[in-house]
Amino acid sequence: MNPYDFVPLDIEHPPERRRPIWHNVLAPNNAHPAKLYSGSLYLYLEAETPLFIRDANSPVQDPRVPGEHIRNKAGEQIIPGSSLKGLLRSVVETLCRGCLTVINREYPVPAGFAPCENNQSLCIACRLFGMMQRQRQAEVFLGKVDIGDALVYEDGLYFYEPIYTAVLDAPKPRHRAFYFDQQGYIAGRKFYFHHAGDPSTVNGLIEIRNKPGEYRNQHIKPLDVGTEFSARLDFTSLEADEFAALMLAIALQPDMRHKIGYGKPIGLGSIRIAASELHLVDYAARYTAFRAGRGMSKYGVDEITNLLDGQMAAFDDPRVHQQWQRFSALPSLPQLYQIWQWPPDQSVEYAYPSQRWFKEHSQAPIAATRDLYRGD
Repeated sequence: MNPYDFVPLDIEHPPERRRPIWHNVLAPNNAHPAKLYSGSLYLYLEAETPLFIRDANSPVQDPRVPGEHIRNKAGEQIIPGSSLKGLLRSVVETLCRGCLTVINREYPVPAGFAPCENNQSLCIACRLFGMMQRQRQAEVFLGKVDIGDALVYEDGLYFYEPIYTAVLDAPKPRHRAFYFDQQGYIAGRKFYFHHAGDPSTVNGLIEIRNKPGEYRNQHIKPLDVGTEFSARLDFTSLEADEFAALMLAIALQPDMRHKIGYGKPIGLGSIRIAASELHLVDYAARYTAFRAGRGMSKYGVDEITNLLDGQMAAFDDPRVHQQWQRFSALPSLPQLYQIWQWPPDQSVEYAYPSQRWFKEHSQAPIAATRDLYRGD
């Protein structure tokens, strides 16, 4: 079966855009009377399959020596905060009706799904994670979520044996039956399936024809299953729907997992993310109260687990639960579930169809690959 599929766009419900509440608005006022959420989330992350993220700034290595997972300046293995932010943003865009930020502008996009360009009118993903400058003189919005690097636990670090990855060549968008829907628009947002068993490998480096010293695969030393990390996520001045979207993107459903890093098509990068602690700051109370706590609310691992399992129904603001239910009722969550459900189906083998298959099935959709095996 093809290693990825698309979560279709809900064309009937394009992104809802509105003026964001700025970072300096820390408490309700006349212009923004509803409750706002600021604080920190502490995250626990665990590799469910081998995991590899290469340091983009590292020098080119001898291909005979396996590349190592990215480290910080202190020499600790990490999952970069930028990678986590990009992952959560993609989930919010998918589940909560965000715009299409990561898209080739040559791809046809349905009306209303183009990337946000006005910082006075932003979709929920751009309000949470920011809007970059897309044209000269345009203003930006920095976003209200900041994620630090996930640091490995010293006693939770395991290494997988060095591997030569299978070739990661993918079908190109010119195979319209995969990448475009029946109306001629982009098929949706791409996500990779979780794989059962070991990642797909080969016996050595495969040199690119007529390009000596360049290869179609990589020699790497991933981190192994069970490697654990911790990360901190800070957020400021979130509205109820933004807070619900952030929590949903982290929690998903109990039998779903996120996917991150290099080698997703060959079975790398499946991770479990759990919120272990939540700290909320009520700034209106913090600077007026003199008693202990001073506007601080803390939820431990059991409390936050119960809140997330109950879709924030027991939270002090019912609007957060209502917004969670609204997002969960959209078709995107069950569609993403079909790709990210965990554990993966043991009977399915994922691999890109051969070039011969594409020539013989030029109009076939992704669904036609379900019964294919490697080499067909």
